[in-house]
Amino acid sequence: MSELKRLIKTYSPTRVLGALRRRRSDLLRKLQYRPQATTSLREAVLFESFQGKVIGDSSLDIYLELKSRRPDLEFIWTTSATTQAPAGSRAVRHGSKDWLRAIATSKYLVNNTNFPWYFRKVKGQVYLQTWHGTPLKRLGRDIENNHLTKGYLDTMDREASYWDFLVSPSAFCTAIFPGAFNFRGKIIETGYPRNDRLSKTASAERQRIREQIGITDPSETVVMYAPTWRDYNRSATGNWQSVNFMNENIELPEGFTMIYRGHTNTHAVHKGSVAGRAIDVTMYPDVTELYIAADVMITDFSSVMFDYTVTGKPIMFLAPDIERYREERGFYFDFEDTAPGPILNTEQEVLQALGRIDQVSKLYEKRYRAWQQKFNSLEDGGSAARVVDLVWGAK
Repeated sequence: MSELKRLIKTYSPTRVLGALRRRRSDLLRKLQYRPQATTSLREAVLFESFQGKVIGDSSLDIYLELKSRRPDLEFIWTTSATTQAPAGSRAVRHGSKDWLRAIATSKYLVNNTNFPWYFRKVKGQVYLQTWHGTPLKRLGRDIENNHLTKGYLDTMDREASYWDFLVSPSAFCTAIFPGAFNFRGKIIETGYPRNDRLSKTASAERQRIREQIGITDPSETVVMYAPTWRDYNRSATGNWQSVNFMNENIELPEGFTMIYRGHTNTHAVHKGSVAGRAIDVTMYPDVTELYIAADVMITDFSSVMFDYTVTGKPIMFLAPDIERYREERGFYFDFEDTAPGPILNTEQEVLQALGRIDQVSKLYEKRYRAWQQKFNSLEDGGSAARVVDLVWGAK
């Protein structure tokens, strides 16, 4: 019965029509995309992060490092309607003719996820894939009963075959990525460039970020709630829905302020009301800055957990649907036995944990250190420099 319900929802008329519209747009772009016409490559680097919806992730930190070393290169960023290219670079809107031209003619491509299915690598291009997080949940070919079609798997394989370099943040990921992506290229185990700033940002910069999101009191305890998307939580049109397991009117202890960060996959249907009384930072351009601003993290199954623990600050997990999520998506390891903070089911449990956050941190101290040793041992602030050394050459 559950399989029948899945099929009915997957192939509902609204979702099928939505998929057809997206496919039509892709087909039009494919006609405009002409990699076969490229006769010479420009000394340019195209940076992209989540289809231009974000100017951040490891792409940004690699850009900042490379810009200081190679001013001779042209720097291009994929943007969306809500993002702007960083200073010193040129913007191309995702899906535009300029964007298609940049993909086909730039010598270097840096992305944290896949290019569209019609992408074809031009001879001489160097494609650096940073990926976008250490996985708790299974990826790609490792997902059991994932209902992926042969065509989709072939597209995944073709994309991975174009990657010249794949960034790994740890030995854990180095062991997982080849099988999950069917990748046979060069893995560079450097740590994640996006985490460099987590270990070397000054207090003045932290306060600037907090004030930018509306928190002026430096003594205020900022709680960041960052849930991931769910495969099983889609709208009638097929878009992933926003997730919030806390009451919109939740009252935190005195001296606490919550900020809410929805996943990039939910941007298409995101509404500020989802955040409730929290400060909605879903569209804030650089999530790393939010980690710096926060004092406590609440997440669930998101790779946020692996990045945030670089800071050494407390973390907890609001995961009332953990059994369903694990059953449908699968985990790479025993999460309950290794989590560096409490796994909670209700907002009442969240409030209790926040009220005694120092004691909770002490209780999980041993687990936290073991977690950092396994997943964060390379996060020393020098990952971007190591990546640039390996791809573009040492200083």
